[in-house]
Amino acid sequence: MAKPQIRCPICSKWKFIEIADDVTKNVAKGLLAINIAAGMICDHSFIAYIDKNLTVRDCLVADFKIELPRSAPTEETEEDASPETDRIKFDLIKLNIPELLMAYVIKAILYGRKTVLILDQEFLFNHIKNFFRYVFDKSFEFDMEIILEEEHKRNEGKYKEFLVFKKLEVIRDKNKIIDPKKLDLEKAIVHKFFAEYDLIAGLNSIRNKLNKIYEFSKDIAELIENHKEKPITSKILINHISEAYGEKIQMPYLNYLIDIVRYYFKVEVPKIDGVSNLLGFL
Repeated sequence: MAKPQIRCPICSKWKFIEIADDVTKNVAKGLLAINIAAGMICDHSFIAYIDKNLTVRDCLVADFKIELPRSAPTEETEEDASPETDRIKFDLIKLNIPELLMAYVIKAILYGRKTVLILDQEFLFNHIKNFFRYVFDKSFEFDMEIILEEEHKRNEGKYKEFLVFKKLEVIRDKNKIIDPKKLDLEKAIVHKFFAEYDLIAGLNSIRNKLNKIYEFSKDIAELIENHKEKPITSKILINHISEAYGEKIQMPYLNYLIDIVRYYFKVEVPKIDGVSNLLGFL
């Protein structure tokens, strides 16, 4: 019985948590997600990610600071596996793309950045490409290369403008887009895929959330472009989304959408009350 020491990311209380051997023996690659319920260590609930050496690599607080709009049921979430999903090997994705790395990649794509994943097994390339093609279908276009480390070393100069990831390490991030402490929304998006018993439901959950982000940010981009001579307030944008989609969004989520408008859709955003530039560059 393994007993890793897990510390609460909110209050710093810690405890040794027992994990069955049959669970830890399968963590040869990637990370194992451990759900810490309120009362196990302290009054907080969170998710701890441990590696094969029983080292805690990251924690995800269950009470996200950015509230995602709820996705209404769609035909995609209700139907069984499609031919597209048949090509996705869920076990390979979960073992080789840790939850935190997937959050990194989604952040990069939503901010319009070219991405490189460095892997050590070439047979994984198509499986991972199929996964990202599916979840970004009909939403964000992306430029992703998956390569071996040897190729990266030979052609390192080719990837100067890319965000480069190797497992949980950020190899290159010229504009400092990736901050592991500021990935609440991305972690919220990918968590259900890793925690969901129904793999198809988890997969479609990611795609539906990304589709919604795309539609909301695209709509806001068009509104800003069409009202260049008129003042725009956060209230106008929030009301616009509410009227168009029947959903009330919060200010942190609006801030996130506005940055996607800036960096993915390349729209010049005027000064808007309550809206900040989360990255502070360009």
